[in-house]
Amino acid sequence: MFGNQGDLWRTAMTWFDHETGSVWSQVTGTALLGPLAGTSIPLLESELANWSDWREQFPDTVALATKTASNTFQVRHLTVVAQINDEQAGIEFGDLADRGSISTDLGGERVVFVADPEIERWAVFKTSVDGVERELERRDGRLVDVETGESWSLSTGASFDGLDQLERVPTFSSNFANYVDIFPDGQVLVQPEVVRPIPAPVIPYIR
Repeated sequence: MFGNQGDLWRTAMTWFDHETGSVWSQVTGTALLGPLAGTSIPLLESELANWSDWREQFPDTVALATKTASNTFQVRHLTVVAQINDEQAGIEFGDLADRGSISTDLGGERVVFVADPEIERWAVFKTSVDGVERELERRDGRLVDVETGESWSLSTGASFDGLDQLERVPTFSSNFANYVDIFPDGQVLVQPEVVRPIPAPVIPYIR
């Protein structure tokens, strides 16, 4: 997964596993150091959503904290990355929000990336429904089949017409430079106008 030992630390944020003493890459889900080095954990379906919108949709959600320190974090500059069968495709949220939706072939599946810029929310879905490939695009706050007009929820993939729910694709967010550095063979759906530098390498601290 990494080109050489020097690339090992160019992995964005890492997690420390207090139980085993291992250090994990946030981007790849692979342990970099410690007893579990080389072990990978599966990527799960996920999405990024505005907290107030999420809370309205799922009022019983429990969060660790809703107040955080101020920072310069900008969702628009995050790269949305989808992964199927060890293949990746990515696009900056700002570019996705400007387009509304964009489709591609990934790991043997047809998928659609979709964004709602008003609430800074994204998702990636497989476009096959009941074995039929759909050409989907964001329209009027929904994912719409351009041929039939049938539609699905941008956030959940639920059908508004009694059809099967869209299957969500495992995703994660990353700095664009990290994405192309760690996954040099990954698809770039839209090249960002500005490529921000890769964060400084992490210094190993487990002996």
